[in-house]
Amino acid sequence: MIAPVIGIVLLIAGLAVVVVFVLRRRFAAHLDALESQTRRSDTATGPRADLPPEVAALAARMGARSDGGAHFAVFEQTGQMWAAPGGKPMNFKARQTVHISTTEFIWRATMALPSGMMIADYLVGGTGGLEVKLLGAFPIARMVGGADAAQGEALRYLAELPLNPDAILANRALEWTVVDPKTIRVATGVGAARGEVTLDLDERGLVVGMNASSRIYAEKKGVTTRHPWRGRFWDYQSIGGRFIPLQGEVAWVLETGDFIYWRGRILSWKT
Repeated sequence: MIAPVIGIVLLIAGLAVVVVFVLRRRFAAHLDALESQTRRSDTATGPRADLPPEVAALAARMGARSDGGAHFAVFEQTGQMWAAPGGKPMNFKARQTVHISTTEFIWRATMALPSGMMIADYLVGGTGGLEVKLLGAFPIARMVGGADAAQGEALRYLAELPLNPDAILANRALEWTVVDPKTIRVATGVGAARGEVTLDLDERGLVVGMNASSRIYAEKKGVTTRHPWRGRFWDYQSIGGRFIPLQGEVAWVLETGDFIYWRGRILSWKT
């Protein structure tokens, strides 16, 4: 009796492994397609000539290039994420592809075992999305499409301009406003999908902080609310011919205080 039971258990386990493998490959293929679209080559139009002098100077300090040779930047990260205030940190490794002349990106992360979660955060072709799958196979969270998702991901693109300095010169969809020598606002999008981020500069003229007055926040049981959103950058170094911050963190400003949910470090950067 024992041998047949063991055989059945092994068969079920084998089928489960196959199912996970197939579903994981399918999800990876979906993300590959989004990444391929983000990496497309657009017709070069040259650097913008309408930037405020302070914004052009910021791009220069960061080593931004406008020769039209690159269409996207790719960087790898490692760090930690928190699912909820007071929760345990989850280690991740990620690769992000971000377009230079259009407001598009895709961030792909894999969590360490035992969860082995795969996470994708993206804005591609005007569609914003967040997808989380256990073992890369079984859905845990999904928010794709709609104005809230598009705005949320546009805010991320704007907030991460310190990691994508060439976009300052090339992306004509970005609208710049200089508030004072240490404060610059950048916005993009229209209607309900429009987003605006404020960038804070230090005495060197480098971006060390960002904030947005409101961004969609997913709570438990699928409930979404809106809260202020902020982040900070540090450890500026020369990498890939640019001068960018290698470390950063992002937080929601909740009623109970700041909830830091993401902290990471750049491992590599290239165009």
